[in-house]
Amino acid sequence: MGKKLKVGKTRKDKFYHLAKETGYRSRSSFKLIQLNRKFQFLQKARALVDLCAAPGGCLHVLEDITTEKCRQALRKELQTWKVDVMLNDGAPNVGANWQHDAFSQAHLTLMALKLACEFLGKGGTFVTKVFRSKDYQPLMWIFQQFFKKVQATKPQASRNESAEIFVICQGFLAPDKIDNKFFDPKHAFKEVETQVKTVKELVTVKKPKAEGYEEGDLTLHHPFSVTEFLKAENPVDFLSKASAITFDNPELESHTATSSEIKECCKDIKVLGRKELRLLLSWRSKLRRFLAKKLKEEAKQLDQEISLSSSEEESDTEKDHKKKKVEEKQTDEEEDEEEEEMEKKVAELKAEEIAELKRKKKKLLKERRKQRERTELKMDLPGVSIADAGDSNMFSLSTIKKAKGLSELALGDMKGADAWVDEMGEDDVHVSDVEINGTWVFVCFLNVVPPPTTGKRARIMDAEGMALGAQIATSKKRCKDLVDSSFNRFANSEDMTELPAWFVDDERKHRKKPVPVTQEMVEEYKEKWKQINARPIKRLAEAKARKKRRMLKKMEQAKKKAEAVVNTVDISEREKMAQLKSIYKKAGVGKEKREVTYVVSKKGAGRKIRRPPGVKGAFRVVDRRMKKDLKAETNRNPEEQLDIPKTGIL
Repeated sequence: MGKKLKVGKTRKDKFYHLAKETGYRSRSSFKLIQLNRKFQFLQKARALVDLCAAPGGCLHVLEDITTEKCRQALRKELQTWKVDVMLNDGAPNVGANWQHDAFSQAHLTLMALKLACEFLGKGGTFVTKVFRSKDYQPLMWIFQQFFKKVQATKPQASRNESAEIFVICQGFLAPDKIDNKFFDPKHAFKEVETQVKTVKELVTVKKPKAEGYEEGDLTLHHPFSVTEFLKAENPVDFLSKASAITFDNPELESHTATSSEIKECCKDIKVLGRKELRLLLSWRSKLRRFLAKKLKEEAKQLDQEISLSSSEEESDTEKDHKKKKVEEKQTDEEEDEEEEEMEKKVAELKAEEIAELKRKKKKLLKERRKQRERTELKMDLPGVSIADAGDSNMFSLSTIKKAKGLSELALGDMKGADAWVDEMGEDDVHVSDVEINGTWVFVCFLNVVPPPTTGKRARIMDAEGMALGAQIATSKKRCKDLVDSSFNRFANSEDMTELPAWFVDDERKHRKKPVPVTQEMVEEYKEKWKQINARPIKRLAEAKARKKRRMLKKMEQAKKKAEAVVNTVDISEREKMAQLKSIYKKAGVGKEKREVTYVVSKKGAGRKIRRPPGVKGAFRVVDRRMKKDLKAETNRNPEEQLDIPKTGIL
């Protein structure tokens, strides 16, 4: 026995169960999601009004939209605001009379449009439910008067059995004045009576043209030639129009297929029956085959004649071509030699020009760097150089690279000194003659203003000092003990400036009381200093962070490209792997810093050394002299450097 199913149970489809699982009230939530996914009207919306939001809709019941109370409630809530989106998912209670229900739905939609025109802002969106009925087209026409774009669609969440569709109206025009007749259902859904035409309007005044006769054709006899009959695309229509067929080609007339009966039939075609007409059609096909065969034979003869004539012409042209080739080879060789010479000259000129430009650029950059350094040292004003060539040469270090240059600098510039004395006058400068190494020079003594002191200089303490400071800071008693212990037999108040430096250093090294600090405390602070020194400086940490950020950005871009390649269907797996490798290679994945191997050179080996056995990758040749020079440079005592006198200028 068959199982009886209720019609209403079909509404419990996948969207019904999905709404129950996700916690939505009904399937209408999925309708809204699908409509927004297609038209995207909720992304930029700041204010939204949902009309007819019954328990089956998106929200709860608020008011009846057909009443003035609903309009007042909306005004109270919105105040001066204009909404961006207006939703209407309302429908009347469906009964047995479909026409009444459809009209009620159209009336409800019209009331929702009235509210939308009042509260929507310019460019807003109105989404409403409409039933497919005879009032659908008038509603669409009214929507088009108020909105720029009107589209009708049916989302997947809507049941196929339902007559509902959704109309999305975008770009509200916001007119200044609106006629109330647009929202009057009696006027909006009024049926327009079609005007019935009268008998006089149906009857045409002009007499219709007689059928079967062509314009300008006054005769009934139409003879045609055999050639026209053979060229006709539709021979049946041709025979229906033709009265007679004449022979314009004697070859066709004398053909074996052209019998006396055919000639008699061609004289008057209008009196022929079906049998005779079939005979003419078969005769036409025979003549067409004959003409096609004849054309093929003529084409073969023409090809043979053309091939003979072309072979004679080719023999003549080959001789001329050989002569031309010999002449062209000679001219080409001469031209190539000239071009090579010209290219060499042009390349030499270009190389000279590039070298000159490089020299000028290098010189300009060097001058700019010097000017920038002088500006940073406040020797010149920014953007203005007040130092002339003589002053810059005076303070240039390039003149004292050797001992000879240093001695010349110590002797002084006599010409510059004379000129300077002449400009300033004898009263301004005190000049004394001093004999140095058998030569007389002028020494100008100037009072140099000492730089202003900025207070106490910061003192960097060692591990012993840090341990001692910790004891002073943590215990007052310990602080007093340390002060008392400072008065000991090694304390000396005598001025030691007159003693030799080596004696003072020896006294400071050996004649002192041991610091009251344990070795464990000193080691502890040394470890702390090591940890502090091991930390990266701020600039280094920022550089590493920037590098990491750039790497992550490149990796994100590479991942997006890799996903696009993986999702491509048109290429093979091998091509995908090749593209992925190139993408990640460009992103810098797998790049490791090259390790440089240092190879110590032997005596007499020279600069160019071949790769030693067992060494892979990059290597650098070094020697013991370089190591010693580098160590001496780092351990150089600043007191051994040349001291420039601060009391005068030599």
